[in-house]
Order: sequence, then structure tokens, then C-alpha cells
Amino acid sequence: MKVVSFSKAGGLLAALFLSLASSVASADIVLGHSGDLSGTSAALTTDYVRGMNAYFDDINKKGGIRGEKIKLVSMDDGFNPDKTAENTKALIDQNAVALVGFRGTANMLKIVPIVQAAGIAQIGNTSGAKSLRDPYVPNLFHVRASTTDEIEAAVNHAWTIGINKIAVAYQDDAFGKEGLDALNAAMQKRGAKPAAVAPVPRGTVDVAKAVDVIAAAQPQAVMLIAQAKPNAAFIKAYKAKGASAQFMVLSVSSGLHAELKEPAAGTIVSQVVPYPFTELGNAVVKEYQTVISGTADKKFSYNSMEGFLNAKLVVRALQKTPAPITRAKLISTLESFTSEDLGGFALTYSKQSNLGSRFVNLTMIRADGTFAR
Repeated sequence: MKVVSFSKAGGLLAALFLSLASSVASADIVLGHSGDLSGTSAALTTDYVRGMNAYFDDINKKGGIRGEKIKLVSMDDGFNPDKTAENTKALIDQNAVALVGFRGTANMLKIVPIVQAAGIAQIGNTSGAKSLRDPYVPNLFHVRASTTDEIEAAVNHAWTIGINKIAVAYQDDAFGKEGLDALNAAMQKRGAKPAAVAPVPRGTVDVAKAVDVIAAAQPQAVMLIAQAKPNAAFIKAYKAKGASAQFMVLSVSSGLHAELKEPAAGTIVSQVVPYPFTELGNAVVKEYQTVISGTADKKFSYNSMEGFLNAKLVVRALQKTPAPITRAKLISTLESFTSEDLGGFALTYSKQSNLGSRFVNLTMIRADGTFAR
């Protein structure tokens, strides 16, 4: 009779346990995320991820996707495109079925070849860049409207209330330059051009030169095409000079009040998702409020609302993709979505379009940080 020692048996049991644990882990539906968790837009990224995790956790509590739990693997890239590319490769190697909620135009442009080579979908990101939409870029599925749509809405509003002398400070990178192009087009459409143009170095709050250039032009309004931190620094420095203007920022700067506090009051912010603070008959907002209210951080915000919508889109696509879920099947499912209603927020894709939504709404920051519609 062969005798197996307790130590050997224990080793066999441990190996069996590890094997079972591995098989359970591999049953998870892995989603990959890379974003700025330590740089100038860290607060916004963290809030966005909070919204995604809230929805994924809620789905997992209800049984996940046909019994499989969703696992979001989030990696910090510090807003550095090279690090984003490195993280993207690592997430693909971890068998992520899709990449979700990335941040930054330069970061997104860096990963497009990697995403396409791997045959994986990148679903939802915070870039509104035209270069990621037109001409059509396969494998990308946008949730938010484009920067062009946001800027057109802001300029149209300005013209409506008699403001036509508009200056612009822009982030000196792909995002900022595309935003500048969009502003130039919106102004040209109305027979005008910016009163002054000034760049702000990417990833910094070095706004002094830009403030001097724009203050000298004495514009009625200043369009700030940058992240929240540099925008806050600009507004603070501009007001310190004794200059005044109507400030307008894009949705990526929704966290402006957290950086600037009361001096942010009166700033116009374009938004690309529904108003998250009151339901107003919108089913997905009601769902968002219910889910967020059940988490540790119960604060409603535009960034977490966008992350929530992104997660809901991903789950809807996973639910409609036949098992076993693969990267290719998931892409086919997304390409079949036509006016896919998430509860008052619809998205449309195809084999020739990744636009998703063109929803834009204008808001104004109040002194207490809330938003007036």
C-alpha cells in the first residue's frame, strides 16, 4: 500500500486549492482601465472610476453577467501617454475583454494602434477629439459628445446673449489644439475670430504668460480648453490682475469648483451627460442616484455620472453578447447598437461610426459648487 505523508497530502491539497482559485479568477470578466490617478486630473479620474465601480459592484451583487463577476483592473498612468501605452499592453496581457474609461486625447491617440492590433474594444473615454472620431477609428466606442459639439454649444450661447469678443487659453497638446480648431471654426461660422489665443503647457499650471496675453485683449469671455487644475490657476491669476470676463470651460473641467472654490462661481460649463442632481423623470439618473446612495461616497457628480453611464453601456453590451464572451463578439455587439437606450440616454454605433452621443447641456457653477441649469 502506498502511503502519502501529511505534508505531501497538504501540498497536493494546496495545489488543488490554487488550481480551483485560478479557475474561479479566470471566470471573472476582466475589464481594463488606465487613467490619471496621481497627476493634474487625478480627482476627476478617481470620481469617474467611482461611478464605474458603483455600477459594476451593483451588477455583481445581482449575479453579474450570467453568473460571472465583473472585475475592473485600474492602473495609474499619471496622464503620461507613454505610461498609458505601457498599461494598455499590460491590461491586454491580463486577458481584459475590453478597455474602459481612459482619460486624455494624447493618451488615447497613443494606444489606438495597440488596441487595434489586439482586436479589443476601448469603450468610453473622456476625450472629445475629432481625430478619434472623424475619420472613423475602429475599436473605439465613445460615450460622450465631441469637443466640437461642446464648443459649438458654448459659442452659440455666448452669441445669443450678446458676447462675441471671445479669447481662448488652450492646453498645448492634441486635445487643446483640436479644441482651438473647433473654436476657430465656430467663430468663423459667425464671421469672427478669437480676440486672443494663448497656450498653457500640458500637465502644468504655468498660466502666467497666457493670463498676460489674454488680459491685454480685454475680451468679454474666455474659453478655457484644459483640465480643471490649469483652468483654476488661470481664473485665479486672471482675477488677481483685476481683469474680468465670462469664463467658459468644457465638461472635462467639471471639477473646477473643487480646485478653485467660490471664485469658480459664474463659470459656464458644458456637460455631456444628464444632470445628475435631480431625477427630472430620467430613468438612468434615478438609477444612478439609487446606486450611488448605497455606496460609501454618496456624492452626486457629473464625473461619476459619466463613469456610471460608461459602465452601464459595457454591461448592456456584455449582456447582449453570446457566451462565451470574446473581444471580437463584444465589438460586434457594440457595432449593432442603434439608439441603444440606457434609460433616457441613447447611444448609436455602427461599422462606420463610433460617435455614440451628441448630447450637450450648458450649466453654471454656483458659489457652493452646485450647478445651475
